[in-house]
Amino acid sequence: MHLKRIMRLSVFAFLICFAVPLSSHALTDKGFKSLHVFTKVLSYIEDSYVDQVDEQKLIGGAIRGMLMTLDPHSVYMSPTVFKELKVDTSGRFDGVGIEVTIRDGVLTVVAPIKGSPADKAGVEPGDRILKINGVSTEGMDLSQAVTKMRGKRGTKVALTIVRKNVKQPIEISLVRQAINVPSIKYEVLDNRYGYIGVSSFQSDTTKSLKKAVKDLEDKNALHGLILDLRKNPGGLLDQAVEVADLFLNKGVIVTTESRGQEIDRREAKPEGEKVKCPMVVLVDGGSASASEIVAGALQDNKRAMVLGSQTFGKGSVQTVIELDDGSGLKLTVARYFTPSGRSIQAQGITPDIMVSSEAPKVEEKKPSVREESLAGHLEAPKERIVEKEAEEGVTKDYQVGVALDYLKSWDVFHGENKK
Repeated sequence: MHLKRIMRLSVFAFLICFAVPLSSHALTDKGFKSLHVFTKVLSYIEDSYVDQVDEQKLIGGAIRGMLMTLDPHSVYMSPTVFKELKVDTSGRFDGVGIEVTIRDGVLTVVAPIKGSPADKAGVEPGDRILKINGVSTEGMDLSQAVTKMRGKRGTKVALTIVRKNVKQPIEISLVRQAINVPSIKYEVLDNRYGYIGVSSFQSDTTKSLKKAVKDLEDKNALHGLILDLRKNPGGLLDQAVEVADLFLNKGVIVTTESRGQEIDRREAKPEGEKVKCPMVVLVDGGSASASEIVAGALQDNKRAMVLGSQTFGKGSVQTVIELDDGSGLKLTVARYFTPSGRSIQAQGITPDIMVSSEAPKVEEKKPSVREESLAGHLEAPKERIVEKEAEEGVTKDYQVGVALDYLKSWDVFHGENKK
């Protein structure tokens, strides 16, 4: 029986190497010898391990181990996990709303989805997740981690995270909800400037963005535009390209390379309605993948000022393949580059102007003597006293406020600040 199993597995390996016409790459002699060793190890485990083993589970584990030697985004998903992860790109699923990756071997938050339970609980980009429901994430791949955090709405999930500059681990309890966050939100600032926030690049993002732009135009609020890509973990490449194209008349948007060769190039189309007002793009450590492509395209084409902090640096391309048994393979196949040839991978986009998320602290000083301090000073006419309006909405955000100041200065220097 032992010999028969080895023969069966060896024949199976031979068929994989030479009888499948889908690939032009046959294994080398060295590769075939290694595969033969694999079949022998599998056979020894089946025959001699202390307990009965599941052959499919062993093979699945071997495949996962093989992919772990590549990069954090190349993963194997069992049929069950792959079925659970077949979430459409409309942004609807049940979970806590966290985009994660593996960084330096540790499960790391790319960004919480805006408006999600994780976002409301204060989960931040860069947080490292040590445990999910008390189970260590060490050695856990991305698909397993995502599956553990997703689940039936109304149920709880506990995360143990480590945060930079915080000494003790932080325990966070989240209640799973239906994650159905619109990819676009927008508003008018100071009656003449537009703000558009993009939470992720979903199948309807460009369509929703065009509607937002039209509404802002109708309100005469496109004297300048703030495009907010902070905490945007990415999404669909085609949507990112279409969004960038909306602001560009010409020029490269992104190039894709594999094994040192360019395999794809996306360029702006000269036709179609374009947004031509001054722009500031906001980014941070949670801006990744597709959002980095948009920011890099607008920056390299001198179309917008990029403001904020260094982006995440996820510049690799994955393709998802459904296998015959219903399992899935997500494999990294290429890298993204900005129009000027900068690699996004592990570097990210450096803003033109670095601005922290918090306003700098100003040391309190003794109040200086002002006109109003002098005895007998004249009072200002009441009808001419200008009251500063309280900040509302996104203008309470320090980085948005700085971006708005830059748009206002553009108006001043171009003589367009008409009351």
